Amino acid sequence: MGAQWCRAMGAVALGVALALPAVADELPTCSSPPVILIVVDTLRADHLGTYGAVRFTSPELDAYARRAAVFEHAYAPSPWTLPSMASIFTGLLPSQHGAGALLTVDNKVLFARLDNGPPTLGERLHAFGYPTQAVAGNPNMHPRFGVARGFDGYDYRAGDMAHIRRADAVVDRSLQWIAGRRGAPFFLLIHFFDPHMNYDPPPPVRGRFTGGLPSGRLSLPFAESARIRAGRVWLSVEEEEFVRAAYDEEIAFVDLQLGRLFAALDTSGLLQQAIVIFTADHGEELWDHNGFEHGHTLYDELLRVPLIVWGPGVQPGRIETPVSLIDLTPTVLDALGAVPIGESPGVSLWPLLTRGAGLPQRTLFAERTRYGPDRAAALQWPYKVIVDLNAKTEELFDLAEDPAERTNLSATHPATTASLAAAVADRVAQRRTRTAPQAVTLDSATRERLQSLGYLE
Repeated sequence: MGAQWCRAMGAVALGVALALPAVADELPTCSSPPVILIVVDTLRADHLGTYGAVRFTSPELDAYARRAAVFEHAYAPSPWTLPSMASIFTGLLPSQHGAGALLTVDNKVLFARLDNGPPTLGERLHAFGYPTQAVAGNPNMHPRFGVARGFDGYDYRAGDMAHIRRADAVVDRSLQWIAGRRGAPFFLLIHFFDPHMNYDPPPPVRGRFTGGLPSGRLSLPFAESARIRAGRVWLSVEEEEFVRAAYDEEIAFVDLQLGRLFAALDTSGLLQQAIVIFTADHGEELWDHNGFEHGHTLYDELLRVPLIVWGPGVQPGRIETPVSLIDLTPTVLDALGAVPIGESPGVSLWPLLTRGAGLPQRTLFAERTRYGPDRAAALQWPYKVIVDLNAKTEELFDLAEDPAERTNLSATHPATTASLAAAVADRVAQRRTRTAPQAVTLDSATRERLQSLGYLE
C-alpha cells in the first residue's frame, strides 16, 4: 500500500473549526490517506503570489504553499473546462477521452461527453473502497457530460454569468461533508467557479484593486466577455487594467475561503495526513496576445496553471520539471498503491514528490480549442510549438527565455519546429482513429447557462 496515515483524526478540533457539531474523539484508523482535489476554474498561475503575482491576491494560499511541493511549470491539456477536467479525471488527453469535441446535430453545436470506456479517478477510488464526493457548479461539469461518474455524491449547483455558488458556500458544503467522514479515507473534489466570467467580486474584496482605477464605461459586475470576444466592444488600456483588477479581486475572494478551508484541514490533521492537490482547469487571457477570456488559444496564459501538493512524505519545495494535469490520476493511484492506468500518457509524480526522482523525457500536449482555429501544441522544455491545424502554420517559443511568448522562433529554429510539429501531427493522426465522440443533448436550462457563458451560440 502507498502512503500511510494510521493515526486517528482530531475530529473535535475539526468540529470546532467548522462551527459544526463535534464528532467522537476516537475515530477508526485506516490504511490509506484521503484524497482532496481542489480545482479553481479559470485561474492562471501568474496571478497568484506563489507564482509572482503583481497584486496581493493570495496571501492565504501562499502561506500554506510554503509547506507544499510547488510545480513551476504545470500545464492544462486544454484551454477550457470540460476537456481539461475530463483529462484530470482520466489521465487521458482530450482526443483520447472524447469530452468537449464539437459536434453539429440538427444545425446545433453540441459538446461530446466523456466516453463510457475510460474509468475516472472517482470510479477507481470508489472501487478501491473510498467514499467519493464532488462539490461543483460550472455548467461544463453537468452530470450529462459524464464527469460525475464514480462520485457517490455529486453536489452540483449550476452557475451562469449572473448566478454562481460562491467560494464561501463551496467551502461550507465541503467542510460539512468532511466532518461526517469520521476519519475514514475518502475522495473529495472541490471545484470553485468564482474567477470565471462574469467578474463580480463580493465584499470584502470588491473594490480592493479596482477602487482606485479609472473604469471608463465599465463597472462591476463586468460582463462584456461575449461582445469583446466577438469584436463588438474594444476597451481602452485603462479599461483593460480595470478588468484585470476585477479578475484579481475574484481570486482574492477565493483565497479568503481557501484560508478557511486550509485552516480546518490543518487543525484536523488532514493537511498532513491526506493527499491534497491544488490546481486549475485552465487560465485566462487578459489581452496578453490581444485576446480575452479562454478556449481560443494555447498560449501559456491559458495553459500554465498552478499545481501545489501536500501529503504524507511529500517534500516541500519548488519543482522545475514540466508536468501535465493528465499526471494527476496516475499520481494519486500510485500514492495509494492502486493499479496504474495502462493507456494513460500521463506519469506518476509521486516518486518525484516523495523522493525527488526524475521523470522520463517526454512531450506534453494540449489540444481541443473551443473558439477560432483548431489548434494543438507540443512542449519539450524549453520549446513549445503551437500549430494552427486549419492554416497549417506553426509558432515556436523558448519558454525559458521568452515566457510571455512574444518571439516566434519557427523561422530561426526550423529543426526544432519540425520535430515538435511532427509530434503534433502524430497526435492528431491518433485522435482521428478513435471512436466517434458521443453528443450530449442538454436540457434548456443548461444550454442557456452555457450560452450565457459564451460556450454555445
